[in-house]
Amino acid sequence: MKKASLKDIAESLGVSKALVSLVLNGKGDERGINKQTQEKVRQKARELNYIPNQYARGLRIGRTNTIGVIVPDISNVFYGTLCKAIEQEAYDKGYNLIISNTYEDVQKEKKLISDLINRNIDGLILASSFDSKNEIQGLTDTNFPLVLVDRVFDDFDVDSVSVSNIDGAKKAIEFLYSKGVKRPVCFSMSPVYVSSISERIKGYMDALKDPNKAKLVQIPHDDIEGGVANALDELQNEDYDGVFCVNNNIAKALIRELSMRGESLDQVRVISFDDIEVFDIVNPKISAIAQPIHEIGKTAVNLLIDRFNNEEGHKPQQVVLDTVLVER
Repeated sequence: MKKASLKDIAESLGVSKALVSLVLNGKGDERGINKQTQEKVRQKARELNYIPNQYARGLRIGRTNTIGVIVPDISNVFYGTLCKAIEQEAYDKGYNLIISNTYEDVQKEKKLISDLINRNIDGLILASSFDSKNEIQGLTDTNFPLVLVDRVFDDFDVDSVSVSNIDGAKKAIEFLYSKGVKRPVCFSMSPVYVSSISERIKGYMDALKDPNKAKLVQIPHDDIEGGVANALDELQNEDYDGVFCVNNNIAKALIRELSMRGESLDQVRVISFDDIEVFDIVNPKISAIAQPIHEIGKTAVNLLIDRFNNEEGHKPQQVVLDTVLVER
C-alpha cells in the first residue's frame, strides 16, 4: 500500500502542501491558520494513516530526534546492557537510536561514524576503538554533539562517562590477596591501548605486593577462547593461584576451558571486571567488579541532550563513576 504524503492530504482537502506541512509541524497557530482548518488537516492525516518522514523533517527543522550509538561488540553482556540502558533513557526523552558494532575494527568505526552523520543523527554516543583522540578530533572541531562512554582519551575536552577502572582493578587484586592468593595473574585483552583495559592493567600492577612477580597474559579480542587455552598452557609450570580477568568474556572463556580440562575453580581463585549472571550460577561462584551500567547509559544520554538544548552554555563533563566489589 502506497504511503500517504503531504501532497495527498493537501489534494484531498483542496489546500496547499505548505499549509498541511505547517499544521503537522505544530506551526498552525503561529502562522494564523484557523483552528477548524488545522483540525481538518490532522483528521485527514489520521484517516490516510500519514506517517511523517522523520529524517526529512529533521533536514527542515535541524533535528531528527535520533542518536547514534557505536560500541565494539553488542554481544558482550556489558555493551548489550549498556545499549539497553541508553535506549530506555533516550526513548523516555523522545529519541530513537541507531546502534552499530565495530568489532574493534578502526576502519569500520570511521565508516560507521561517517554513515551515521550522513543519516542526520543529532548526536553520537561512542565506545571507541581508536588509539588516539586525533581520529575523532574533527567531530569536536565542528561542534558535533559527542559523548564517549567506557573508553576515554586524556586531555580531551569532550563529554564522557567512564568508571574508576584503576580503583576497581586494585579492589580485585586486594580481594584475591584477602582470600589467600599469593601470585595473581592478569588475563588482559587486545587492544591494550584503550583506556578501560590499560587502566585495569595499571590497577593490577599498582596493587601487587611484589611487582617483580607480575604476570600479564595477552588475550586476542578476536579469539578469546583460543587465547585463554594458550594462556593456560603457558602457565602450566608457573606458580600462580589466582586470575584477574579484565572483562567478563575472558572470565567466561576461562571457566569454560578449566571445565573442559577437568580442573576445578577451587584450585585457582578467579575474579572478573564486569559482573554477569553466570558468575552466580557456576560452582564455586565468581566474584566480580561491577560497573553501574544503567547509570553510565542514563548519564551519557542526559549529557547529550543537555548539549542539544544548551549548545552555547554547555560545558563538557568527564564523569567518572565508582565500581563495586561483588564478593561471592
